[in-house]
Amino acid sequence: MNFQVLQNQLSQIKEMAVISRNAEIDGVICHIMGMARRDDGKLQMLILQYDEAYREKLENAEIAVLTASPGEPITNRIEQRGDRNLKPTLRFDSVEKVSFGDLELMTNESGSGKCGTKQWDKVALFTQFLLRGWCPVGIDTQDIGAMFLTNLTFLGTYDAIPAFDTEVPIRFSMRRDSTRHLVEKPMTLTVGSEYPDKLYFTDKVSGEQHWVQINSVNLCDMWVEMSKTFDNPRLKEQVSPEELARSKVEFEERFSGICPKGMCYPVIEYECEEDISLQFYSKGWLDAEPIHKNSALSFLMKSDEPIGKLGLKLKAAMIQEPMMANTVNIEAELFHYSQTGKAKDIVIIN
Repeated sequence: MNFQVLQNQLSQIKEMAVISRNAEIDGVICHIMGMARRDDGKLQMLILQYDEAYREKLENAEIAVLTASPGEPITNRIEQRGDRNLKPTLRFDSVEKVSFGDLELMTNESGSGKCGTKQWDKVALFTQFLLRGWCPVGIDTQDIGAMFLTNLTFLGTYDAIPAFDTEVPIRFSMRRDSTRHLVEKPMTLTVGSEYPDKLYFTDKVSGEQHWVQINSVNLCDMWVEMSKTFDNPRLKEQVSPEELARSKVEFEERFSGICPKGMCYPVIEYECEEDISLQFYSKGWLDAEPIHKNSALSFLMKSDEPIGKLGLKLKAAMIQEPMMANTVNIEAELFHYSQTGKAKDIVIIN
């Protein structure tokens, strides 16, 4: 850090408008600092968020690290659950539009970062706002290092910050976003078996119940599938024989370390609610210690048939763990589901 860097940080902001509004949303203190117009014409709204529960979890985690028994194993289950990956609750990462009465501003991008007294760019920003009359009421006695600053960048470039009514509510409209929900439902998947009935599963946090209709469980030989891909006449028209041969050799070298020939991946074809997709893992893999490899390949599966037995869109999920080609029963878990939806609007009145 030097004075030139600090001077550059200060010169990037050409105009500011202080808002200073507070709201508590699901236990998180959300403070709308105001808006800033930068030297490139971009307009941003700045929001501070303070999650007391996250701060307490962080302190407890630090204590746990100091008092933990040596050699305590970390499993794939722990990694997938994110037990040791503490994240704050941030409410403004999927904002699509901000409205002040008749003024509507569409977001182009957003980003959030942790604050800290050693982050001079943020300290300089806070100082500039304080000098313009910003009052951080509600968060003025909290630790800055436990706060997160969210920047909402709006579409377009601006010669000035648009005039807005300081008395009207501020409405934040959300875009569609995907959220992950933990399930951990044990089940035995049987290759080639019939599944006549729906299976019901529950969100471990909210208790909300959902259903899945499994249509089939099969084993997919990705070596055979990729061989079909490399033999595709359309691919041969687009790529030279030398390039194709080189790509095939590279794929086989990488893939043999992940899935030896003769091994297959289980694929579950299923129907469920339209906005939900499922993730399965084998129980053995979940309870094993992670093996971090230098290379990895991921496959997205698509069902051959568009419609399932219930008349709904047929979806597919792969257990990305190679198994013997004669595998019949798989002790697995429906581990989590992802749900796409639109969060409720946030309205801040004062």
